[in-house]
Amino acid sequence: MKGRRGSSRGAAVWLRRGLSVFVLVSVLAALVWGVREGFLWAERKLYAENPRFEIQQLVVECDGKLTEDFIREMGQLREGENLFATSLEAIEQRLLDVSRIESVYLERDLPHTLIVRVKERYPVAKLMGESFLRYPFLVDRFGVVLPFQRSLSGLPLIRGVREETRPGKRMTDRDVELALRTISIIASSSSLNRFIQLEELNVKHGDYMELTLKGGAQVRLPRFSLQAKLQKLATVIKVAEGQGRRVKWVDLTVDSVKVPVRYY
Repeated sequence: MKGRRGSSRGAAVWLRRGLSVFVLVSVLAALVWGVREGFLWAERKLYAENPRFEIQQLVVECDGKLTEDFIREMGQLREGENLFATSLEAIEQRLLDVSRIESVYLERDLPHTLIVRVKERYPVAKLMGESFLRYPFLVDRFGVVLPFQRSLSGLPLIRGVREETRPGKRMTDRDVELALRTISIIASSSSLNRFIQLEELNVKHGDYMELTLKGGAQVRLPRFSLQAKLQKLATVIKVAEGQGRRVKWVDLTVDSVKVPVRYY
């Protein structure tokens, strides 16, 4: 009997202790929740619901052709809203979802001004895949596909791309990266840009790219040592012009001092 009574008293003690711990944890949790809600309420009253921070001036700037109205619409920006009602991250993401926008800078200038600066993507080439399209897409220096613009039809065409293309997609095809690097090397050098004016870059060949220059010259360009090979091409064209001749075909895949060249 004594053993049973002792066991019952021990169980009762553990039960009381358990209830005490449960009550203490519940009180602490309620206290933490209350403090958190209090801070959130105070934050809303001080910022998001404070009429002092109502947007009265919206400064929208773009380095390209995107209009202020377009940027306002895409970012869901308007005067009269609170500066803190929407996070800057949410506004930035809405704008970056537009394929023609490369980067966004946002700043709250208290008490009532929001500054929005947009950097537009600039196409460097047209892009044509294996499927037939009436108009090619455009692509910027980072490989992001953009919608076609008739005013930019004079850009060089990258042809023979196997990867699916659609506006907003960042191309990961190594052939596209190679073509864009070739365009960048030529554009960044005045000496190369003077003699090498690209019309088309065909990347369908496994060992080389086939370039078509303005004027009709065909060039086989290997997939390595681009800078050196392009410099050699510029020299070939420069020498030919000095001799009063026009280059018709050049094979830079041949690793020799004398480059195979044909003239018109």
